[in-house]
Amino acid sequence: MAQMDEKYPMDWQYLDFECSEDTDGVVCWNALAQPAAQHTRALCQEVALLLAWACRFSPTGPGPLEDGADWDLDLQVQLHGPGEHLGRPAQAVWQSAQKTLAIDPAPGPDDRLELSLSLSGTPAFAQAFREHWNTP
Repeated sequence: MAQMDEKYPMDWQYLDFECSEDTDGVVCWNALAQPAAQHTRALCQEVALLLAWACRFSPTGPGPLEDGADWDLDLQVQLHGPGEHLGRPAQAVWQSAQKTLAIDPAPGPDDRLELSLSLSGTPAFAQAFREHWNTP
């Protein structure tokens, strides 16, 4: 697992981020992903890698920034079976102790996972995120 001072380019395979910043310096990264069914596990691992780093930066997160947390997230998922255009709701749970992302119900082998991730952070979190992942 990466150390906090190691730098990695933000070269994600499945997550495609857009970044915005408000007037208070709070930064939000939003990503959407819907890879083919055979890439569901890799997508979950990619999200877990990102969230594990965030937990190492500040173990008090995720939580509301207005309550003093350094970072927070909103993670939404839906499952799409073969030929289904409308997704079925599922729940994504970040298990920080195990550093895993659990999906309930678990996707079947032919289910595509549609994932939306919003990660927001304080100015200190944003600076560390940018330095660690070598991103603007």
